[in-house]
Amino acid sequence: MRAYLAYLRGAIQVGLVYRLGFLFIVVGNLVYIVIAYFLWRSIYSGQTTLHGLTFDQAFLYVALGGTVFILLKTYADWDMAHHIREGTISILLTKPLDYQFYTLFNSLGFQLTNLVGLTVPTLLMVVFVFPVRFTPGWGYLFFPVSLALAFVISFHFDYLVGLMGFYTESIWGIITTKDVLIAVLSGALLPLQFFPDAIRQVLAWLPFQAIYFTPLTMVTQPDQSVGTFLAMLGVQGFWLIVTFGLARLVYAQAIKVLRVAGG
Repeated sequence: MRAYLAYLRGAIQVGLVYRLGFLFIVVGNLVYIVIAYFLWRSIYSGQTTLHGLTFDQAFLYVALGGTVFILLKTYADWDMAHHIREGTISILLTKPLDYQFYTLFNSLGFQLTNLVGLTVPTLLMVVFVFPVRFTPGWGYLFFPVSLALAFVISFHFDYLVGLMGFYTESIWGIITTKDVLIAVLSGALLPLQFFPDAIRQVLAWLPFQAIYFTPLTMVTQPDQSVGTFLAMLGVQGFWLIVTFGLARLVYAQAIKVLRVAGG
């Protein structure tokens, strides 16, 4: 574990080096929140609720959704593709480390810098700039746990796509397709309450909603019962186990066909 924590610290330090790029991410996210506020204010014009959500709930969902989207985009797939293309993956695979856990902690280190630098400005802006009312409830206590589970599930999706690079030289198209599917089907762009009932019933059986919709629901609708939130965490835990096991199985097969040039 000490070795993985060392990689975690290293990733945090690297993330802090690129301060200008990080600043652009923060500014871009804040501009997105301003646009989202006026857009959803227009959508709710003359309406108290839409699809069971008030304006405050819908705006909070979208505002925090932009931040959570950045936090949960691990870029593990792009990192793995780079290692395979450059041949440096041969060095990583010969180290006495579990490659999956190495990739996880490396991704986590980068995202911890985003967690501090993005979440705080977003919350301050939502609270003090826009007149949004927060509903009291238990959901706020469960949100950090749900967000952590969502990060690991999102990582496993990126890791599985990265493993496709063991079979092919380029996974750009696969990554793009995966990003679009998750963004649409997980509720990252739009609350799932706005989807038709038939589509929502199908999505309930898929793992995508466990990434974005579940943690964001805990913040936007925190007044639900404790049992409801525990059930939601249980679903996330189930998909975490499934995606972890699938990642192990795919790696065991992919490592047999990996060809490395350079390194």
